[in-house]
Amino acid sequence: MNILIAEDSQMIQMLQRELMENWGYSYDLVSNGMEAVEYTKKNNGKYDLCLMDVEMPKMNGIEATKIIRRTATYFPILALTADYAYKKACYEAGMDDFAEKPCLPDKLFNKINELVVRLYSFSTKQANLDITEVKPVDQKHAQELRELKKQHLIKIKFDDISGAEVVIHENIINKIVDDFNIKKQFVSTFLNRNPDKPTKCVLFANNCRMPQVYLDDDDYASELHAENEEAKAHPEMMVKIEKDV
Repeated sequence: MNILIAEDSQMIQMLQRELMENWGYSYDLVSNGMEAVEYTKKNNGKYDLCLMDVEMPKMNGIEATKIIRRTATYFPILALTADYAYKKACYEAGMDDFAEKPCLPDKLFNKINELVVRLYSFSTKQANLDITEVKPVDQKHAQELRELKKQHLIKIKFDDISGAEVVIHENIINKIVDDFNIKKQFVSTFLNRNPDKPTKCVLFANNCRMPQVYLDDDDYASELHAENEEAKAHPEMMVKIEKDV
């Protein structure tokens, strides 16, 4: 996790440094909005999230956010300020969430992990399935992924032949990896949980070709119950997922 911290208080900087190091996050620390804009431009695409103070010298966090949203690749920005009156202006500037200071470490940790979401991109290389975490392209896309995350769902995209996007249980990605890269199976099956078109997917390992079979309500309910039970057996990823940066 790469975090950009924009904060002018030396005491809060010290506390945030300690938190980032305890959580194992990499971070860059700046003291005003102008520096936040400069770091974002210099490191475009690097940051997973920004902790943005509002009242800072040279340029405040609201003005910095407006510039970042016009000039940089999207990443979540969390406002951290002692003044609740800034909340509306923070959202209007393009920030994703708002927290009042002092923010307890557990609350801050949870907010960071709620805001940072990924689309999973599937491709095949040398007959193995490779998965890459891809950052959302904008706030709307990020919010869609966050709503799925609340339901323990994720979205996966196939970059090879099909180009399809499907919604699956968060643990089923582990099953797919296990089927292909550990068990060396040629096919893995799972449910597309998109409510508009629930289907059973048949994914082929060698080319990511993925036929989908549409299910009626009764069949889908039966398959869903069985897969929910199967998902419990795959709580962890057996192969490391690549990052997009």
